[in-house]
Amino acid sequence: MITFLESVLEDFDGWRTTPGQCVFVLPSKRAGFFLKNLLAHKTEETSFAPRILSIESFVEEISELRYATSTRLMFDLYAAYIEEGLDKESFYEFSRWGPMLLQDFNEIDRYLVDAVKFFDYLGSLQEIRHWTPEGTSTPLIDKQIKFWKSLLPIYTRFRDRLAEEGLGYQGQIYREATTKLRSYLENNGSFYYVFAGFNALNKSEEFIIHEILKNGKADIFWDADSYFLENPVHDAGYFLRTHFNSWEFLKTNPPKGVGRFFDADKTIQITGLPKNIAQAKYAGGLIGDILEKEEKALDKTALILGDETLLNPILHSLPETLKGVNITMGYPLKDSSLAHLFSVLFQIFREKGQKGISTKKILILFSNPFLQEWFLKLRFTHSAATGRMVRENKPYLNAEDLEKLGLPLALRKLLSVHPYPDPGAIISRFIALLETLESLYLNSQDSVSVEFLRHFILLFNQLSELHQTYPFLTDIPSFFMLYEQLLEEDTLDFEGKPLEGLQIMGMLESRCLDFETVIITSVNEGVLPAGKSNNSFIPFEVKREFDLPTYKEKDAVYTYHFYRLLQRAKNIYICYNTEPDVLNGGEPSRFIYQLRNDSITSKSIQNNLAAPESGIAPSPSEIIQKSPSLLALFALKASKGFSPTSLSRYIKDPLEFYRKNVLSIRDTLELEETIAANTFGNVIHETLEILYRPYLGEILEPYHVAEMKKQASEALREAFEKHYLKGSQLRGKNLIALKVMVRYLELFLELELKRIVSQEVCILGVEKELIRELPDIPGCPGPVYIKGTVDRIETVDGELRIIDYKTGLVEPSNLRIADWETLSEDPGKSRAFQVLCYAWLLQEEMPIPASQFRAGVFSFKRFGTGFQWFGFKTAHNKQDEMITPEVLMQFEGVLQSLVAELFNPEIPLMPPENP
Repeated sequence: MITFLESVLEDFDGWRTTPGQCVFVLPSKRAGFFLKNLLAHKTEETSFAPRILSIESFVEEISELRYATSTRLMFDLYAAYIEEGLDKESFYEFSRWGPMLLQDFNEIDRYLVDAVKFFDYLGSLQEIRHWTPEGTSTPLIDKQIKFWKSLLPIYTRFRDRLAEEGLGYQGQIYREATTKLRSYLENNGSFYYVFAGFNALNKSEEFIIHEILKNGKADIFWDADSYFLENPVHDAGYFLRTHFNSWEFLKTNPPKGVGRFFDADKTIQITGLPKNIAQAKYAGGLIGDILEKEEKALDKTALILGDETLLNPILHSLPETLKGVNITMGYPLKDSSLAHLFSVLFQIFREKGQKGISTKKILILFSNPFLQEWFLKLRFTHSAATGRMVRENKPYLNAEDLEKLGLPLALRKLLSVHPYPDPGAIISRFIALLETLESLYLNSQDSVSVEFLRHFILLFNQLSELHQTYPFLTDIPSFFMLYEQLLEEDTLDFEGKPLEGLQIMGMLESRCLDFETVIITSVNEGVLPAGKSNNSFIPFEVKREFDLPTYKEKDAVYTYHFYRLLQRAKNIYICYNTEPDVLNGGEPSRFIYQLRNDSITSKSIQNNLAAPESGIAPSPSEIIQKSPSLLALFALKASKGFSPTSLSRYIKDPLEFYRKNVLSIRDTLELEETIAANTFGNVIHETLEILYRPYLGEILEPYHVAEMKKQASEALREAFEKHYLKGSQLRGKNLIALKVMVRYLELFLELELKRIVSQEVCILGVEKELIRELPDIPGCPGPVYIKGTVDRIETVDGELRIIDYKTGLVEPSNLRIADWETLSEDPGKSRAFQVLCYAWLLQEEMPIPASQFRAGVFSFKRFGTGFQWFGFKTAHNKQDEMITPEVLMQFEGVLQSLVAELFNPEIPLMPPENP
């Protein structure tokens, strides 16, 4: 395969005969790098190399101006806006729309639009749009029209400010280059210019290139295929056809570089895959296949990222045996964990007020990998502080809280600033932190982390200089915006041999480059091409009037790049996302449909759909044999007492019992931003204990319930703060949860009042702790105890009752059994099992009546049902709710069998058959 750049060198011999007088102008610096390498390989004797420039560098040289940084442009544009005397907006507010205005200025200048005429037209259009027959207006309309009328003075003042210092934005530099072109050519008359690989040219570029061509000391090579060039409706040739029909030079000089490459044999595989990660894995698999067949083929292979955010998953999907990879775009600093660290710190200071620092943000901060080395040096174990924060559940922390958590002084100094801090002070602390981390990672010889840290030190030093230079940078939001803008532009370059091995690049970086094998990802509408977007103040009809590019022209740019990339390739792999996505599109790109329906390319296409294997991979069945040491651990737990809940867990899932009750592995503690279900239940239990404890041993009277109603709100708030908020202010969903609890208590006490009017209710115990030894357990070397806490014990008209409060839903069937084996086999009967446990425990505490004893639950989600009692189905299909000594004896047998099974070494712990 002869590449485009090779064909240019074959057709133009001047680089051999007079290299010192040759200037190659290309669309990008990367193309120039490849051209320089070709020249080195083709040169047979030592000589000076021709100059190789990108079009932007070439135009900059002609204009005698220098490109200003994007940050500098934003500041000078804001200064010009302020000087115009409009209603002042803060720099942060201006930064939301300023870049769009700058982009419009760029287009106006690049396309050589008469600025005076343009802004006058735009202002008049706005006046017409807001015109009314009555001539009425509003202050808002007047303000808008004033802004449109002020655009020309802002534009002029902005350009003058930059030009005074020899700077300019891209459009300004391009317009200036057109005015200085003649003098530039007179001063550089000995040079011969070769333009190669251009397609969509703005008016400035057209003027410059065409004038140099007409001057007679230049040539131009087009990278195109007659396949799309000769098709009058094919967008890939849209710009080239326009140039060929309008340039005088091309009317007498046939276009060079145009061929018929699509006629050659090609293999095109179009594969649909769900989501981005699947595309990354698939692309990695293709690279692995090429590597396995012929490693040298990777030198002629390019992986083109339609969506450059796929870089990270792509890097993690490449084969481990891959040796040479060249990544042209660099690793985005914004995706690094260090960027996430400072994003969190900025949010902490941005949100910090009189309430303090968000606990959630502190937890995120503690988990950042870059801080772990620092924590070790400070001898700070953040897990302990994390546990305490989660237990206390405070949404915000003040300086005193940070000290109580045991945070080192250095960390407290970083976080403890004025509630409305000065940006300069924050930047200084960030730089100090970065320098501390840099010294730590230098000692650990972690070169990659050191490189990240140095990039961020430079970034924050730049922010510090800006703060000192521009007085209007006084607030954290403005600094955060600047930080994100600078971060967006910065990358960490990858080291490697740029001309060897696989090339990973974006679509624009592929200009002028050719590869035998091409893999393109994210070929979806909205990505390739980008689709309609109107990031401009200029209305569509105005763009048409002044011949400015619209989405139509921008789509044609993408179309050319796509087809140009395919024209010389032999093996083409196109991947697209099959899943509908509002932001990134789920529709295959129009390019795919065009290829499928084209008479030439459709013959070479293979259409595929691929997806990763779905479903849960079958894991080997986990079986734990009961070793002597495990049985000894069981015995230790038994001597302290098994709770009804733990035994219910064993019935449901022996392995979960093993993890939680034997090994004491708890669920990960998390900060409860909204109250969790178990905490909700704990608050209700605590409140009822507070309300009923004063009346232990007493017969409840209506005035008792009236007193409890008065105390309910305060008791509930006390319990709520103890179990959840720890003194913080209630808001949002938690306030709603508190109101729900208040309503629950009101309904419960109303029900209680109705009961005591017609029945004699005496409270014997609340939250009473009980324990009892379970005798005759084979295999257990020591005693076995059962222990539990009964929510409420009472008598009603002399009948003894045990009540278990449940804030969740409980159905009556959960408390009914037909045989005793059900209790130890059916997890759905756990409610019945628990209340019988409490009844059996109470038997040790007090004499149980022969026929006047019930045990049940009260479900706060089933107020209409009231109290629900345990019942045993009798021979006549009736429910016997009375718990007699005989019932408790039968249940004791169930307990003995269950615990004996637990201590049986022949029965392993294994997952349930029907989880």
